[in-house]
Parts: sequence; structure tokens; C-alpha cells
Amino acid sequence: MKIALTIILTVISFQLSIGQVAIIQDSDGWTNVRKAPNGESEIIHEVYENEVFWYDYDANEKEEDWISIYIPKNDFCLGKSEPNYKVGFIHKSRLLPLEVLKSYTGNDFSFEYKLSEFNSANRIVDKQEGKWVTAIDGRPVWGTDGNFPKIQVDDIEINIDGKRITIHKVFYSDIFECNNEFSVYKNEETYFVHQWNSDGAGAYEIVWVINKNGLKQRLVGTMI
Repeated sequence: MKIALTIILTVISFQLSIGQVAIIQDSDGWTNVRKAPNGESEIIHEVYENEVFWYDYDANEKEEDWISIYIPKNDFCLGKSEPNYKVGFIHKSRLLPLEVLKSYTGNDFSFEYKLSEFNSANRIVDKQEGKWVTAIDGRPVWGTDGNFPKIQVDDIEINIDGKRITIHKVFYSDIFECNNEFSVYKNEETYFVHQWNSDGAGAYEIVWVINKNGLKQRLVGTMI
């Protein structure tokens, strides 16, 4: 057990050293993402306020003006193309790591997974070599390393200022091994729920971006 725990912590520590989650800080409300680390390079994308993305944590520790970021290919990380992100550069002054935001401790926002044991009844399971689970109902399986999941998400209960925020099943039907231990951050009127989940080997990171109008983004990945 101690050996297994050491391996898990080592994997997570390695992943954290490569990529972290951030938003932008820019008075314009958006920031240009460039192809190369200089202000004359081609603009390949724009990131808007309160959109989450990964950034190169190690590079952020260096005395350089530009930093590489990894932008998800769609707002909800649906599907599993490889890689599932686009690489670009932003000026480091525009970077605001998520953990720099003050942790939310108020009572106006609540988030809770409704969980149960995984039930394979009436589910379409794809396997590789007849053994390793590669997809469930045509969706990627976040949280396992080829085994059947143990825990599934049946619903997510979210409330902001007493208003229930409904999340469609499509956004949680591919995530497994969740629990209700997570960090919550707030920037202006947007909430960020950040969490690591795993069955012991299939570790993945998820960030839910929510405001009073509903789900704005879901960032899911096994890091860069």
C-alpha cells in the first residue's frame, strides 16, 4: 500500500511540475496567443477573461517575458483527440495562476457530486484486446487506466445565490472516480472548482467554470 501511494504521489507531483491551470489578467478582457514567444509573432488564438488553460509551470519560474500555454481544443474537452490542446505563447504579465486566486469560503455557492457505484447495465463498453476499457457509450473514460470504473457521477448539484444550476449529463458521463474533495476559487462573479481524480493510476485533472448563467467551461486532462 505504501509503495502504491508513493507511486501515485510521484506521478501527480511530476504532472504538477509540468503544467498548471491559469486564467488571464488583462484590462482589455482578452489576450493574444502568439505562435512564438515575441510580440511580432503571428496571433493564433485569443483567450478571454475567466477562460482556463494550462501553462508551463517550470517556465513560469524562469526570468523570461513569455510563457507557453496549452489551450483546450473545445470549451468542454469533449472527445479525446491527441493532443487535446493547442500550444501558444502569451506575455507572462497576462498570466494569473488559478492558485493565486483567493480560495472561496462563502455560502453563496455550493457544488456537490451525486455518486454511486459504477453500473455497466445497458452501457456500451469498448475494449482493447477484449480486456482494457477504452470507451464507455462512445466516450473517453477519465479516471481509470484500462479497468472498469468503480464510481460514477449520477448528477451534480450546484447552487449560486439559491439558484440551481443545471448541468447536462453529457458533461459528467465520461468522468469517473470522483469525490467531493476539491478547491473552489472565485474571480469577479465566476467560480472555479478544481480537482484531481484517480483510480490509483488513471489520474486526471478537472476544472469546472461556472457563473449564475450556467456552465461556461469544463477543462479535463491528464496534464501536458
